[in-house]
Amino acid sequence: MAKLEITLHEKGGDVTYKQNHVSGQKFLDYLELEAELEQGTLTVVQAIEKRLEYVASLFSDDGLTAQQIIEGLDPWEVSTTLGKITDIILGIEGTGEKKEQ
Repeated sequence: MAKLEITLHEKGGDVTYKQNHVSGQKFLDYLELEAELEQGTLTVVQAIEKRLEYVASLFSDDGLTAQQIIEGLDPWEVSTTLGKITDIILGIEGTGEKKEQ
């Protein structure tokens, strides 16, 4: 099972992008993004665009862009989808995989 998945509505039907490995560096990248957002110098639109760019960077598929994500999600899915992916990166929500101990 993929650790990250995002399903986008694209021409010809829904497409699911999967990522099996996410580098630990992406955790640090997220913390840097949050620090930038907390400074309060970005508009709401700029903050969402930064989050979309971050999420796109999590997937190794070069065809997946921030623009593709925003165009492939319904408006009511944007916050929820970005939040779910962020929760997985932060370890708040599981990936569906059982960890061996």
